[in-house]
Amino acid sequence: MRKTGIVLIGMAGVGKSTIGTTLAQALAFGFLDVDGYIFQKDGKRIQEIIDSEGEEALLQIEKRRMYEINLPGMVVAPGGSIIYHPDLMNYLKENAVLIYLDDSFASIEAKLVGGLDRGIVGLRYKTLRQVYEERRHLYFKYADITIDCRGKEPDKIAAEILERFQQLGGVA
Repeated sequence: MRKTGIVLIGMAGVGKSTIGTTLAQALAFGFLDVDGYIFQKDGKRIQEIIDSEGEEALLQIEKRRMYEINLPGMVVAPGGSIIYHPDLMNYLKENAVLIYLDDSFASIEAKLVGGLDRGIVGLRYKTLRQVYEERRHLYFKYADITIDCRGKEPDKIAAEILERFQQLGGVA
């Protein structure tokens, strides 16, 4: 089966939404930011869900909403915590191309300064660095394509993804 959907995985702050929008336009695909989709469906922002219902509740909502998405012809930018669901990751891997946007911890940290209320699962009990280190090997594990984002502008990253996606035969 040829995969025609793309799911961008990686830490908050790496640019999944910015890059995803550019990539979707280049491919004439739809684009879905999952945090926005959750807000549309559930009426709460990610941090509000964590604050009122807890991290586990957010993880379950995120998982349920990801399964609802019709992946063909879409570029999807989910929250970084979807990586904690092996069943979901295997489903996504079977039905889309998983692209890991890898960036340095320093870059992620700099982009998140003042933005640690973005709903990052794990920050109640761990540092941002611990969350980054914990997730990084999981992103590598599930990725079909890994893009090194260090020092690159979003349009350059999107162009690199497009080239690699086409090499996989992901687009006609």
